[in-house]
Amino acid sequence: MRVHVKFFAIFREMTGIKTERKEIADNLTVEQLWNEYRAAHARLGNIRAAYAVNQKLVKPDHVLRDGDEVGFLPPVSGGAKKLDRENARKVRKSRKTLINKDAIITRKRLDLGALVKRVEHPGAGAIITFSGVVRDNAHGKMVKHLEYEAYPEMAESSMREIIAEMRERWSDVRVALAHRVGKLKIGEASLIIVVSAPHRPEAYAASRYAIERVKAILPVWKKEFALDGDHWVEGPIAGEIPTEQAEKIASETGEYLPF
Repeated sequence: MRVHVKFFAIFREMTGIKTERKEIADNLTVEQLWNEYRAAHARLGNIRAAYAVNQKLVKPDHVLRDGDEVGFLPPVSGGAKKLDRENARKVRKSRKTLINKDAIITRKRLDLGALVKRVEHPGAGAIITFSGVVRDNAHGKMVKHLEYEAYPEMAESSMREIIAEMRERWSDVRVALAHRVGKLKIGEASLIIVVSAPHRPEAYAASRYAIERVKAILPVWKKEFALDGDHWVEGPIAGEIPTEQAEKIASETGEYLPF
């Protein structure tokens, strides 16, 4: 039986493997396969991993089948408790991402205006935009630039799941999500979330929900390049933070004036 195995970010660096076809025993679980790699690559040590099979998160006891695509996911980049809420920097249109869907992973610069157009409509009384941008410092150190890596197919699928979750909770919202990967300079946008709704309370709540879910489950990893070296930023394991946490944060929006 053969499976297609993928490693990302720090796991890719530690194993020296980006992708490989591997022969495995029948009835092997995804965690047993992970343990085989840990035994062969001491650098993996006790770093926690999330498991994906065919681009979906699975439990450790998931039994693998012939032809499965297996992804071993290090802790996602997560992010700081507070992110800058600024619009993306203006860039030449020819260098921006062509926005033709609501969930996008791209190496091109993000186009805030195009994402707004994805969600605007005559019934929208509020449009909320969130831009996560690269800042010049982290943990008291000066940052030169960041590099982002993603499991692109799974990341876009995760974004669509987040959008579906939002539509279940706020039926009238429209959402567009975009995350950039590759090398990003200081001041460039790595993540843009745009939400429209008939009224601003649900637009604010839905936007906050989206941010928390992206930080919790999106298979995207961030590497910081500081003056004294570089390192992968470790956040939670994808899927370990319950959906209820995002719901709780989304509900903490306070009171709104009726105009």
